[in-house]
Amino acid sequence: MTAQGYRPNQMYEIKAPGGNVFTPPEGRCWSTIEERFKQLLSDGRIFFGMNNNSQPNIIRYLSEVEGHVPWTWWPHDEVGHTDESKKEMHGLFGKIDSFDTPKPERLIKRVLEIATNTGDLVLDSFAGSGTTGAVAHKMGRRWIMVELGEHCHTHIIPRLKKVIDGADPGGITKFTNWKGGGGFRYYRLAPSLLEKDKWGNWIISKDYNPAMLAEALCKLEGFTYAPSDTVYWQQGRSTESDFIYVTTQTLGPEQLQALSDEVGRERSLLILCSAFRGQPDAWPNLTVKKIPKAVLAKCEWGHDDYSLNVENLPRAPEAPKPMGQLAMDMDGGDA
Repeated sequence: MTAQGYRPNQMYEIKAPGGNVFTPPEGRCWSTIEERFKQLLSDGRIFFGMNNNSQPNIIRYLSEVEGHVPWTWWPHDEVGHTDESKKEMHGLFGKIDSFDTPKPERLIKRVLEIATNTGDLVLDSFAGSGTTGAVAHKMGRRWIMVELGEHCHTHIIPRLKKVIDGADPGGITKFTNWKGGGGFRYYRLAPSLLEKDKWGNWIISKDYNPAMLAEALCKLEGFTYAPSDTVYWQQGRSTESDFIYVTTQTLGPEQLQALSDEVGRERSLLILCSAFRGQPDAWPNLTVKKIPKAVLAKCEWGHDDYSLNVENLPRAPEAPKPMGQLAMDMDGGDA
């Protein structure tokens, strides 16, 4: 045999117990040197297939590798079926339920076991009944779920509260030995801050009152919303001397000059207004922006603001890692 560009002790023949003789494929070599292969063979760590006459593979353990390739066929006795998932829903919400084909928790558990580790972040953009979040929570993963329908209030929030309270005995609860704990943050998407008028121009949405508008723009500009009870233009602050003022008025030179005089030399003011006249550079302590342009420059989607109501609860504890299991590398030419 030629060396094919590799070390000679990686180029050798292997005879299976059934009699077949194997050599490395053309242009390749065995990944294990001959001396190491003989040691593995004597230790019973070489697998020649069920007929003892197939291409050799090294038997490995999960303690020796990061994982193994999952099977692509998942029978229902391993990952559940729709009847099982319907019973899980009935256990949580009663017999009246709006989901015809919910996913069983065991199925999601299999997916997360393959794709994630403890502490990883799992995203479900179409949360439905909240199965992904419930399973991720029980498995010690962090999660984000998005739902635009009323399922958020009728299914997801009640379900996750049961998981946190340890009041959800179904699904994978017994598999993971879940006892409850952790928490979640609940965000409600605000309406679009800007909308187009009949001429196609961006204008401030009528859904926003002055206080909502000021709070949203403080968030976008990185200011803390803290309206003063005595000074109308102090609606938020970034430092002890830097403030923000939000107004839907069109400001002229006289109004800007009056604001500049009140702010003074030792302070600075960011003004967000519907429109303004004059050259803002004439007032060094003022920065003047039009609201639509300021919003369009900040928002990822062009017109949406994400000023949300938030509930802060403690994070879930990490779940214990599973014990190592036997695995075999079935990749040919690995002996």
